[in-house]
Amino acid sequence: MATSSPTIRFTIGQYDQMIAAGVLTQPAWSSDPGGDAPRIELVEGEIVMMSPIGPQHEEIVDRLNAWSSQVVAPAVARVRIQNSLAIPGRQSVPQPDVAWVRPQDYASRRPHSADSLLVIEVAEPSLRHDLDEKAVIYAAGGVPEYWVVDVAAATVHVLRSPGPQGYAEHVVATRGERISPVAFPDATLSVDSLFVTRS
Repeated sequence: MATSSPTIRFTIGQYDQMIAAGVLTQPAWSSDPGGDAPRIELVEGEIVMMSPIGPQHEEIVDRLNAWSSQVVAPAVARVRIQNSLAIPGRQSVPQPDVAWVRPQDYASRRPHSADSLLVIEVAEPSLRHDLDEKAVIYAAGGVPEYWVVDVAAATVHVLRSPGPQGYAEHVVATRGERISPVAFPDATLSVDSLFVTRS
């Protein structure tokens, strides 16, 4: 009788050791051995491949980056684009598309979820994962506010009030609406601005 293979789980420390040793840049992790290093995350102790990013995803991330830089001062929050965020209690190191974190030097360690002020993911095929598993991880880690941009539906899911099982508050902002983080009420984002085609 066939048995399922056991899942190998890693701690954040082991994950960092593998990164430092160059293990995770080896061809075995990539379908294109001659290409760039694969995009991976540590999720609940498992190393997983990230979904490829298409042009629309990239454009929305660029718009979020431009908006973030306009509405929040560097002395108040540091804006990080597709960089890592450690969630120690869940042995996870996701790479959110946009993260506002407390302004300090992160050269010696990546920001932890306790340092975060706002996390945003842009979702295409990853929508269910971002709204389910990833939302629980972020909430359990104490990320105070989490937005998921649904590219297909042209909406933004706004999740607030984190707890061990997920976010207690979940609203969906649609075209014509404006949203802002609770901690930064003056940092208003028009949902239309993420999706309107520019000439």
